[in-house]
Amino acid sequence: MEVDEDISTSNGHASKKSTTTKKDEGNKDHDFYFNFYSSLQNQANMIGDISRTGTYRKAILGNAEVAFKDKIVLDVGAGSGILSYMSAQAGAKEVIALEASSMAEKIEILIKAANAGKNNAHLKDRIRIVRGMVEDEKVQKQVLEHGKVDTIISEPIGVMLLHERMVESFILARDLFLKPDGQLLPSAGHVFFCPFSDEALYNETDQKAQFFNTTLFGTDFKELYPAAREEVFAQPVVGMFPPTSLVSTACTPKSFDFYTCKKEDLLEFSIPVDFVVHRTTLIHGLASWFDLDFYPRVQPTSEDPAWNYPINSTSNWQWMSQESPLNPGPTPNPPNDGLSVTLSTGPSAARTHWQQARLLLPEPLAANKGERLKGLIHFKVNEARSYDLILDLEIDRPGPEFNPNSLKRRAEYQLQQQCFNYSYNPDASLSALSMAAGL
Repeated sequence: MEVDEDISTSNGHASKKSTTTKKDEGNKDHDFYFNFYSSLQNQANMIGDISRTGTYRKAILGNAEVAFKDKIVLDVGAGSGILSYMSAQAGAKEVIALEASSMAEKIEILIKAANAGKNNAHLKDRIRIVRGMVEDEKVQKQVLEHGKVDTIISEPIGVMLLHERMVESFILARDLFLKPDGQLLPSAGHVFFCPFSDEALYNETDQKAQFFNTTLFGTDFKELYPAAREEVFAQPVVGMFPPTSLVSTACTPKSFDFYTCKKEDLLEFSIPVDFVVHRTTLIHGLASWFDLDFYPRVQPTSEDPAWNYPINSTSNWQWMSQESPLNPGPTPNPPNDGLSVTLSTGPSAARTHWQQARLLLPEPLAANKGERLKGLIHFKVNEARSYDLILDLEIDRPGPEFNPNSLKRRAEYQLQQQCFNYSYNPDASLSALSMAAGL
């Protein structure tokens, strides 16, 4: 354990203690989860997601007056520390960067250089690093060294909002560390579902199972075909898809208010779905995405038009005119009552590293235009930092009770067993449309 005691500086401030551990005694990086986030390249992938990081920047700097200026801020799952650094830019008095992986040591490299006056003057004597998990009692004592915090910032989000189950740690941090009137960013999350039709994706998935429905090197593998098919269709498909593949309007989302929801609300729940099909088609499953909201506890009553700029564009906005979108210029002055910001990961929004997810039905459902598709999606946590899902769907079409009902489907999924599909690139599609139009 390396500890740097408080040292008085020339400006009267005290440098912050570092409680990182060179040889971690608790959360070993050989745990796949922590190993993944200990990689600078994986951190680069997330920092380089302009929609994600730019929206967080907008939410942090836009709420500087109400949530950051002269406040004590906790960054839960700090990763590269990027949100901690933004919090310092927003005027935080102290930022506690809580990180369980060895990425905490990378944060420490930057903070030691800043405290020594080499660079990053905005970080000097403002960042305190704590290595460990929210659930660890020793970590809790370290975080609470100076009392409860004014604001908690975090990026605890995974595929379909809740994969990796870090939102539970975010909620626990709220209960343990946040002052009663404190601020939470993000403030709410919403999970959307919508039926889609994609014959190519369905056939591609089925073909993976068909590999075993034959004789391979002299041995008949056909007995494994049913298991292979069950396996591939239980894998959520992560990737972008064209909005035109959706065959209805997304139903009312499942929403989680992070200011008020309880951990128990995240462990097991069901989402009812109800759609009107827009065209006669085969329904191959449900597509999913999520939105994140950022707002102060007392939401602003008006919008500041100066902050109504697009995250993913650098044109026509003088404070976003830097060459690199990864290093934008200064923002407008923060509104006194804060700012409400939304990050969407939907198919019509700008690309994010989360992309979208689709749940394929092992057998498609045939639907006519105007028919209703109803059902229920049941979520239950598992031991793989994720969820087991059960999807029940049916076409609301009357028929004789004695006939076999081919209009119902049930499918099960393991959210952690994701596969990836990159057959659709919205940027390339937009470029092709522009070229066709002669733009």
